[in-house]
Amino acid sequence: MKITADFHVHSYYSKDSVITFPLLTEGCRRRGVDLVAIMDHDTYEGALEFKRLSEEKRSAGQWAPRIIPGEEIRTSKGEICGLFLKEHVPKGLPPEETMRLIRSQGGLVYVPHPFDLFKLKRLKAHELEEIAELVDIIEVFNGKPRFPGANMLARNFLREHSFKVAAGSDAHEPTRIGAVRVVLGGFETPEELMRSLSGARVEGRMYSPVWSAILRFYYRKKYSIANP
Repeated sequence: MKITADFHVHSYYSKDSVITFPLLTEGCRRRGVDLVAIMDHDTYEGALEFKRLSEEKRSAGQWAPRIIPGEEIRTSKGEICGLFLKEHVPKGLPPEETMRLIRSQGGLVYVPHPFDLFKLKRLKAHELEEIAELVDIIEVFNGKPRFPGANMLARNFLREHSFKVAAGSDAHEPTRIGAVRVVLGGFETPEELMRSLSGARVEGRMYSPVWSAILRFYYRKKYSIANP
């Protein structure tokens, strides 16, 4: 059975996001997204809360997207995400140490938007090659990179390297959930996900970071959303 997944979504636990659980659920339902990875900036609390709320709704016979608990961690050189996390990973550590902490709890190392050249701190191509044995997945398509050519550079890099690839909307407001998605076979565990990615299909298109910021302001005012 095929499912549709968005591997890069921020809940309102990220200071720059307004996606509450009801908004996430409605956004996923409208766009046919079965599963999302919550990748809040340097915090794990939102991922845990959204996973709990999802499981409660599904246990009660109501629809909700499946949640992979994750975190987007700012390292000393750039941002790294962890999938299937069981606990918080602190920011500010060297990339190698961050990756080992993710793997030590059974998680997968997911490198987001690695070629967004407008980000001052990011893992560069030669750095990815130097620590390739610690990288599980590279984000080949991000919904709103600051540098418009970032996804093209990622595709070019991955033509010459054998990393597994995935993608995500990088949504910070509900209208962009699923703007970038991965269609793949169903999975439950990290190992099953890695196998499913071999036959996965990436879909979607980029959207404007400026328009996303305007919509965040709109949702924050309309629903009186305050970050925890």
